[in-house]
Amino acid sequence: MIPKHIKLLFCIPFIIIIVYTIYLFTKYSSIPDVIPIHGYGGKNDGSGSKLFLFAPIVLNLVILIFIWMTIRKPDKIRFTFEVKEEDKTKTYNQYQLVLIILAIFVTLIMCPLSFSDVVFK
Repeated sequence: MIPKHIKLLFCIPFIIIIVYTIYLFTKYSSIPDVIPIHGYGGKNDGSGSKLFLFAPIVLNLVILIFIWMTIRKPDKIRFTFEVKEEDKTKTYNQYQLVLIILAIFVTLIMCPLSFSDVVFK
């Protein structure tokens, strides 16, 4: 059983994705049809369709699905230490919380910062 606070916290990455996607749709018509890709630090080594702006969103959703599958079944995780029976619930909750923090971090990196020079002009 997944605690309610874990479920609520796991909604945060999805809220970030939804807000970013809505913002992307509002700016989509003003974005050029060809955008620079693989460009970091002001150096671009290619260009592609503006549909590439949705790639980080899709990839992020795939990552979140894998994280959720791990959160759902913490008993399947192989820990590098022995988990005592009386500490299992606490250990699983802490591990789930760490995974949620990771999910939020990944979402913050992948959505708003992806293609920031194209979208946030």
